[in-house]
Order: sequence, then structure tokens, then C-alpha cells
Amino acid sequence: MGVDDGRQANGDWRMRCGFSVPIISSFVPAHSSVPIRLSPDNLVSSVKARSSVPLRESCHASFAIAGRWGVGGSSGAVIRVRHVTRVLPYHRPLPLTRLPLLYHREHLFPYASYGETEATAVERAFRFVVLENEALRVEVAPELGGRVYSLFDKRLGQEILFRNPVVKPVRILPIWAFLSGGIEFNFPIAHSPTSIAEVGCATGVSGDYGWIRVGEREARTGMEWVVELGLFEDRPLLIQRTALRNQSGADHPWMMWTIAAVRSTVETEFVHPPHRVLVHDHRVVEADWPGDGLNWDRNCREMTALFWKPGSAPHFGAFHHDLGFGLMHLADPAVLPGKKVWTYGHGPQRDWGRATTEGDQSYAELESGPLFDQNEKPVFPHGHERRFEEYWVPVASRDAFEAPELPSLSLPTWPEPWLGWAHSAWQTEWERFRVGDGPLPSSTVVTGIELETALRREAGRGNPAAAEPLALWLAFRGRAREALAVVESRSEPTAQRLAGLICWRALEEPARAVSHLEAGPLDDPIAVAELDEVYAQLGWTERRVKLLERAPDHRRIVERRADLALALNRPEETLRLLRSRPWPREHQRYVRTRLWQAAQVALAAKDLPVAEVPEALHEDSLAEFGAYWSDVPAVR
Repeated sequence: MGVDDGRQANGDWRMRCGFSVPIISSFVPAHSSVPIRLSPDNLVSSVKARSSVPLRESCHASFAIAGRWGVGGSSGAVIRVRHVTRVLPYHRPLPLTRLPLLYHREHLFPYASYGETEATAVERAFRFVVLENEALRVEVAPELGGRVYSLFDKRLGQEILFRNPVVKPVRILPIWAFLSGGIEFNFPIAHSPTSIAEVGCATGVSGDYGWIRVGEREARTGMEWVVELGLFEDRPLLIQRTALRNQSGADHPWMMWTIAAVRSTVETEFVHPPHRVLVHDHRVVEADWPGDGLNWDRNCREMTALFWKPGSAPHFGAFHHDLGFGLMHLADPAVLPGKKVWTYGHGPQRDWGRATTEGDQSYAELESGPLFDQNEKPVFPHGHERRFEEYWVPVASRDAFEAPELPSLSLPTWPEPWLGWAHSAWQTEWERFRVGDGPLPSSTVVTGIELETALRREAGRGNPAAAEPLALWLAFRGRAREALAVVESRSEPTAQRLAGLICWRALEEPARAVSHLEAGPLDDPIAVAELDEVYAQLGWTERRVKLLERAPDHRRIVERRADLALALNRPEETLRLLRSRPWPREHQRYVRTRLWQAAQVALAAKDLPVAEVPEALHEDSLAEFGAYWSDVPAVR
């Protein structure tokens, strides 16, 4: 591939692969940082649609640092960092709507939400950063949320993670564009809203320790996260250091979970000493671990989450007895008590895992975090910061789990690891506007930045386009009446919709909302569905009939028509509509399930036959549990 192999030559090291770089006179830099900024898109200029696209790689830069025993010695230990481009099959997610989804509990304003994913892949180039020592090779994708895309053990010749051969977003909260595979970092909600977006990235070497940092200032709240992924030259483990802070000026609810995807086979065993667990499948119950085979993936016949209760061990993981290797996670349970396993199981719901990738593959997840389970979403106070360390250890024996010890490592200090917002074109244009260096952006307002002064200044200059972003910014921050005053008298359909949402959702005045929503952009099915929900709340059935008769075709409209049929006491029509189209798989959204169940109750009242909820509705059967929705107030 034309990549520098990292071997030392005459005490010097060079960057190669087409770059003209001077020889560095110092053999081991005390600290070397190579920040990289990546475009938000990086679509291949000439995309070629195809169903299966092979991975291709080209090299950008590499550097190698020989270890302390490599100078004049024989160990050859080395830390290497290089930047490459990989071309992967990419299934593009399509936005659900062009409208800002304020006050929607299953969407995370101001981020876009996605309604579907193209079935046919295109070639897309992604920037990767590769960090390796003699034992491990770690590949990080800054344009995919900073996830570890690959953890390869050179000793075993094995990929330790589930490495997805395609980039295929699927419908999982909070933005309905979740990617399976690798190790992803989720703050301040699971799953991260930037898991398919670019985050900041920097690389460096300190002595015999090399690292890649990924992170961002999050656009919704303004809180920040950084994850450092590090290798020592002579240690076969991946070090993860995480820093979180809130300098936004307000308190915010939060969670932080690191999620590592591993292969799921009939011989995959989940490993942890005997303990109590919370089982989340179609129930939420406590059980003894390992109990009656809870530790074997094959015994899960439905999608299942397992959370270890307080007092858990420092380690847990997964071992594939058929493949001969596994992954162990190590952390101080006093600092990182959260441990979770997720699997789609080995029953019919395994198809949900297969749908995230290509071929007859599925995966399981090892998840860790500073909270006990994902039903917790406490407040992260303004001015506070949290830091912690954890370790990912490839293992070649099941016995490795029996007596693990936390590593004793001397890590370099990282007093200011933050990567900020400069990587984000979206946040950058709003920052420039904030300080008066750029025009009012046309993108959705970034709520995690202090923008009130700049927006009022722009409105005072007579720019009518400032009204909606100002109202959105104020409404998000709980200042609903001020927001309504900005847009209530404006004539633009989008402004009228926003006024209606404020009246309905924030002020709880649905009748007052009607005239505004009726003047909204009713060419958009989301706006139609919002208005129909208000009509339904008010009991205005005749208006619902007229509205939905002329509504654009969309699955959200079909759901609303199915609901209307129930209101008209036509449960057979509800079932017909629910059977009338293919539905995307959507995790932890139960609209169609509830409609079906309500129709069955109405049929039973008429002494007509009833039927179980069909798989074809493509809503999961998990019990409602967790704090994954956005209806917890963002600012308190």
C-alpha cells in the first residue's frame, strides 16, 4: 500500500507516502500532535452505485516512533500512526423532513433525523487514522463519530471487533441513523447524534505511548467530550481515556456509554463473575448471573440487554469458543460501574442485527459507562468535569478472564485535551455569525452556543430570516412565551408551524395552536401529522378526515389514517392500513404496535377474531425502559 513500515533508519524517522517532509533530528519527540480536519461529506467525486463495494485504501501520511528498546537494540518495538483513506460501501440515510423537529420526544433537535436508508450502496471515501504497536492495530474513523472501526490482533491474526464491511445507518434513537460495528462513544445520550458525522481528531506520541484523540463540543447542549485511544509500544491492550465537561452555562441531563460490537456466534459466551443483573427484553426483571445459561449468546431467543447491578467486578467481556479469541473490558468499578451486554439473540429478531450489515452476520455489544444502567439520565452541572480510564484487552483464552488485574500504567498528562467545534462546518458558520464574522446561516440553529445577542442584532437590522432561529433557540431553552412573540405574527408557513408547536407543546394550548398549524407547510407530511394530532386531541374528527384525505403519501400519514380509523370505530380499516405497506425496522418506537393492539381490543368487543402483533410492523418487542428519548428537558 505504499505505507512506511516504521523501521528505524540511522536514528531518523520520516513521513512518506508522497509527502515531502524533512528528517526529524530528535529520535523520539517529547510530544507530537498531528491534528486532522476532515470535510463533513467526503463523498467520492464520482460515485458509482453498486450493491457490494470492496474496501480500498490509500495512504496519506505515517510516522513511526521506535521504542526505548529499539535504539541499537533488538526488540524492534514501535508505535506507528498513519492516516489513510478507505473506500467503503455507503448506504446514504435520507432525512425524515426538512423541518426542525422541536418538541418531538423521539427526535433530538437541533440534529436532523433520518427516515430511511438507500438500499443500494455507493462508494464513499472515509478518512481513517491508524495507530499500532507490535501486537495491535487500531483504526479510527473521525468521520463516523470517532469510532474505533477495527481492533486487529497481529499475534492472533484476528479482527477482535465486529468490523462492519458497510456503512449502513438504521432506525435507532436518537436521530434514527445508527451504525453497527466497532467501538462507539456516546455522550450525552445513547446513541450519539454524531455517530454518522465528523468529530474532531488529533494524534500524537509521548515517549513510548501513541494516541488518537476524538471528540467535540456537542451542538445541542454545548457540553464537550474527548476520548483518547492509546497504545504503549509493549502492551497488547487498548487504553481509553475519557474526559467530559460542561461549560455551557446551564445544567444538562446526560449519559455516557462506550459500546463495543463483537461477533455473535452460537459459541459466544458473555463473561462476568456470578452477580445480579437487570434483564431487559420484553420484560424488565432482575435475575442471578449466570443463572440458567444467561451467559451464552445462543440461549437468548429475542433481543436482550443485561445490566450488572452495583458491586460488579472490574472486568467483563465476551469469548468466542469457536473462534478461539475474545475481548475483555477492564475498569475500576468504583469509577465505571456501568456494564451492559446487548444481543439480538438467536431467534427471529436476529434479522434486526443482520439488517445493519451485509451477509448472514449479526453482532453483540459490550457496553461500559459511569452510570449503572441506561434508565439513568442525571444532571451534569455547569462548570463540572469528569475523567476516567478503561481498557480493552484481546484475549486468546477463556482462562484469561479468571484472574485479571487492572493495568498499572504511567500515562502522560493531558491537561487540556479538548477538541472543540472547528471540525464542524455547521458549528463553525454559527460561531462566525456569533462574533460578527459571517452572515446569518441558513442551517438549523445550533442550540449549544450563546446566540441570542447575535440573533437579536440581526433581527434589529431588519433581516426577517433571523426570527425563526431566534424563536427556536429561545424555545429550546425553555423561554416559550418569548419565542412565541417572535414568530406568532409572521406569515411564513414555517414560522406559523413553529408558533403552533409552541402553543401546543410548551404552553399546552392546543386550540390556540390550530390556526398556526393550519397555516403551516402542509406539503410536508410531518407538519400534517402534527396538525392531525392536535385535531385528535381536540376531538375534531371531521377536520381529520378532510386533512388526511388530501395529505401527501408517507408512512407517518398512513399511521395517522390508521389512528383515525380507530376514532371512526373501523378497526378492520386500521389493520388493513397497517398491512398495506412495508415498514422500516424502528427500535423503541411503538406507534404501529399500539394501533394494532387497540384495533384488536375493538375487534374483540365486536366478537370478531383477533391476531397477535405481526413482525411485519417492524417495531421491536422490548419493554419500554431507558432514557433514550429527548423529552427530558435539555436545560434546567
